[in-house]
Amino acid sequence: MISPEPFIQKCRSLAKARDLYLDVMDGRVRLGWMDDGTVVFMERSEVIGLGISYDMLLEALFEAGGAIGANGCYPINDMFKQRLGKLLSVRYV
Repeated sequence: MISPEPFIQKCRSLAKARDLYLDVMDGRVRLGWMDDGTVVFMERSEVIGLGISYDMLLEALFEAGGAIGANGCYPINDMFKQRLGKLLSVRYV
């Protein structure tokens, strides 16, 4: 059995994170943030584990003017921030 502890630790880190962004690299989109000077990423499968669909990731990316084929960092939209806020305040803090 795979331990859920690394995922839980990322969720705790995410709950106190500021300046969240979407990181696109080589056709992958993932959630990124800084935690005590270290960049932390939550991969697509982990974000889906929070109840955030891949479509929501893409919607936030496109709203920010990004594209899957354009490597870079993009801001998350308000809907995404609100969704994360609700999820993390209840589940993982």
